[in-house]
This record gives sequence, C-alpha cells and structure tokens, in this order.
Amino acid sequence: MRHIWKTHPPAKLTAWLKDGKAKGLDVSYDALHGKPAHKALKTQLLKEQGCLCAYTGREIDAGTSHVEHLKAQDLCVEHEDVDYFNVVACFPASGGDESYGYGAPLKKSWWHKGLFLSPCSAEVERRLKFTWRGKIKVTPPNHPAATATVAILKLDSSALDSMRRKAIVGFFGYGRNDAPLKFKDAQRLLTEIDKPDRGGKLPAFSFVLKQLLPRYIDGEQP
Repeated sequence: MRHIWKTHPPAKLTAWLKDGKAKGLDVSYDALHGKPAHKALKTQLLKEQGCLCAYTGREIDAGTSHVEHLKAQDLCVEHEDVDYFNVVACFPASGGDESYGYGAPLKKSWWHKGLFLSPCSAEVERRLKFTWRGKIKVTPPNHPAATATVAILKLDSSALDSMRRKAIVGFFGYGRNDAPLKFKDAQRLLTEIDKPDRGGKLPAFSFVLKQLLPRYIDGEQP
C-alpha cells in the first residue's frame, strides 16, 4: 500500500451534505450514490491516489474502481459513511466481486481499529516491504495490524505477487541485457516516483518501486 495523504472533500460533496442536512433529507452513502456529488467524490479520490487502488496498488480508473469504506459502511454511524476521510478508491468496480482473490471485496464488513493498517496512515509504508520478486513482507514480522491487514486483504496472493514482479521487471529492465535501468536514471526516478504524470497517474505499484530504487542505486542485484 502507498500512503495516501487525504486532502479535502470535493465542494459538491460538502454542498450536498449541507443542503441535505438543512432540509432533513437522507444524507447516507446509499442516498449519495448516483448523484453528481458521488461522481465528484470518486474523481477526487482517484486524483488523490494517482489512480492507484488504495489497497493493492494496481492501476484503476473510474470504470474499474469503487468507493471503498475504510470502516465498513454497515458499521458506520452519524454520517461516517459519507465522511471523506473514511473513503478511498479501490479495485474492482464491484466492491463485492471476490473472484480476483484479493483486495477490498475480501474485507467485506471486517473492521478493527487496532488491527487495520490503513493506507491513510503514515505507518503503512514502513510496515509493508517488498522483495525483488514482488512478495510482500511485514516488518517487524509479528506486527499485529500489518499481519492482520495482509491476511484479510490477501495482499500476499500469488496474483498480486505476479503483477508486482512484472512491474518491477519492466521498470528496472533486469533480464534484458540491452536495456537495464541506468544508474543516473535510477537516481532521477527516485525523486520523481511519487509525482503523478500529466494525466494524474502514478506507475502501478509505485510504492514498491520506490522501496527498491535505493537498493538498486546501492548496487544490490535483483
């Protein structure tokens, strides 16, 4: 997971909430769904996340993601289900599609404040580390929240391992004698890896590449 710096709710969401509360209307997430304010919310989340799934780090867009509640929607009280700081954008489009075998759909209604490592926590990138083969490691190995979160979201699934490894190979170019990443380019990329491109997108699994770049620069062989 990449640390997500939450900014501010979109103006349309704030206005919808204010107007609904003033008129005594239903301002739940279910009531929000399908409204222009919902579209604005999703757009803002995607921009904030560089079009990466908050849990897995794979690329997403409006058509391949859903609005995910960090604290499960059916456990929310007092408008927590429309609290901007309780939502992120995640793969897949249907939050209930478990067929991929990892990510948000597997979380279902699970919620434990002390055992959930949120992507909005500054701690997340310190607790989840990655190998050159794309495997995820918890640090320290017995960290309760990181261990529980990886298990619940199946962030150690072979499918995610494979996608992360493919991203690593493509980025560093190892295995291709004619095009390995040059040292000077690696140094430059280390300062740019967290910056979205002109389309507002980050590279898939950018947080994995960010962790491996210093090791590559120091001469570690993949």
